[in-house]
Amino acid sequence: MIRHSHQTVFGDIPPDWNARPLRSLLSDQLSGDWGDDTGEVTLAVLRSTNFTDSGNLDTSDVARRGFSAAKAEQIQVRRTDILVERSGGGPNQPVGRVAMIRDDMPGTGFANFVQLLRPDSERIVSELLLWTLHQYNRSGLVERLQHQTTQMRNLDLRDYLKILLPVPSDPAEQARIAEALKAADDHIRALEDQIRKAKRVKKALTRDLFTSGIHTPKERLFVKTKLGSLPSDWIVAPLARICGGPDCVKTGPFGAQLPQEAFAQTGVRMLNITDIGDGEIAWKSNFYVTEETFQRLRDYELRSGDIAFSRVADVGRLACIRSEQEPLLMSSNCIRLRASPHFNSKFLTHAFKDAESVARQVVAMSNAGGRPIVTPRFLRQIVVPCPPSPEQNEIAARVEHSEQLITALHAELVAARRVKQSLLQNLLTGRTRLKP
Repeated sequence: MIRHSHQTVFGDIPPDWNARPLRSLLSDQLSGDWGDDTGEVTLAVLRSTNFTDSGNLDTSDVARRGFSAAKAEQIQVRRTDILVERSGGGPNQPVGRVAMIRDDMPGTGFANFVQLLRPDSERIVSELLLWTLHQYNRSGLVERLQHQTTQMRNLDLRDYLKILLPVPSDPAEQARIAEALKAADDHIRALEDQIRKAKRVKKALTRDLFTSGIHTPKERLFVKTKLGSLPSDWIVAPLARICGGPDCVKTGPFGAQLPQEAFAQTGVRMLNITDIGDGEIAWKSNFYVTEETFQRLRDYELRSGDIAFSRVADVGRLACIRSEQEPLLMSSNCIRLRASPHFNSKFLTHAFKDAESVARQVVAMSNAGGRPIVTPRFLRQIVVPCPPSPEQNEIAARVEHSEQLITALHAELVAARRVKQSLLQNLLTGRTRLKP
């Protein structure tokens, strides 16, 4: 049985608040049903796979099942109902995620691994109860109320209904807290929607830029090439031609060239494949080599404008090196691409990331040997579109601008999530009070 060392599951509360068992805040609670392939009535059935980690529902993929008329009526969801993930979870995801039915959803029920909680509007604002249970899940406290079978986690519903929750005694204060948390969540969802739209715009933009260039199709002539129809003043060439000499497509130093004494606490940083992000370096490792080792292995140096390519893990990931990141040494699982001076390395980076004709070649070549791996020999054969240099610069600049917008939205999203988490921690415990 769960025991609380404080007044509520979140600790002590203000003297004018109450600690209430979850069960006492409900007018009803029901178990779901998965139904059959056919039945008198067909319902859309919400499952734990429709739960998001943010307290909302994703209804893009909802199963449809058959039920008797009586059962269909019993498990029909209503607006303000709260659904709880009763079984599921994962290695790093505790069971007990929650989601609210925010709109009327006729013809919709819920599955057998889901529990429905129907808040008592006389005792608690439904939105407040949703965020209270959401915080109980994401804080990890719910793990004390679950047991795990071979492949899934199960919520101990009996004890879950006994948990003591903080409840402001004034309904108006409940409403203020609920409104503040919903506003924070609405802002997050709006940002997420903006990011999805910005990514769709970028995808359409890059598709046009790498097939038609910066001019409209009516303004230029097109010819058939190995990569499809492209502007007549573009060249289609393999990387071996673009990169110049044989050392411009090069694998990092083998382990025998890097004995243990080559590494140090400080010195010249080494780029590992785990550090290669989506076009940029995203540092995750922390390896350094001595200055003496770096001088001995200068052939494996990464310079500004070079492209570091992951050759074994998530093949196809790459990062364009910036001047402020020098000096840098690549590891054995990286391949360095060094374009000739007249070729824009940012354009080449985006060609690998965003041009479908180039991406298809990388996938085909990486799987040619039976396991995903890319070799310098394969890369030299990759064929890429080559616009005139001024157009390369303009295409790269337009794609960069699109990515900067997405990056800025992501930063705003991270900040919004931090604000919401702060509100959850402070408003639900009474540490911060909202004035009328």
